[in-house]
Amino acid sequence: MEKITTASPEETARFAGKFARRLQPGEVVAFYGDLGSGKTFFIQHLCRALGCAEVPTSPTFIILNVYHTAGGMEVYHFDFYRLEHEAELANIGLEDYFYGEGICLIEWADKIASFLPLPRYDIRLHFVPGAPEARTIEVVRIE
Repeated sequence: MEKITTASPEETARFAGKFARRLQPGEVVAFYGDLGSGKTFFIQHLCRALGCAEVPTSPTFIILNVYHTAGGMEVYHFDFYRLEHEAELANIGLEDYFYGEGICLIEWADKIASFLPLPRYDIRLHFVPGAPEARTIEVVRIE
């Protein structure tokens, strides 16, 4: 496990950019954290570092946004915040995304725990008490 504490949004953005260099086509990254902890912010800067032309926004109301890198790779940004039951996912073809050639970035991954593939990265973002802009970020490779 890798654990880092960032003191500012700028440091969090830099860490997201560094993390992006690890990712290869077909990778899955599951994000965990309380509302407002910085999951979407991290994903925005990760996507910039991957070369996405568009700046990601939270796809909360549509579950999935697809972005394209300058090199033609697809980045799938899922947000399962509004998901109430895993059964709602039965027919959306998650496997096609999870085992494809794009990179999958999943917010609120705890809501689809039984669907998450291996291997993947789990990233947990935590607030730091007394430091409103700081975050503790944990990165774990799950095999």
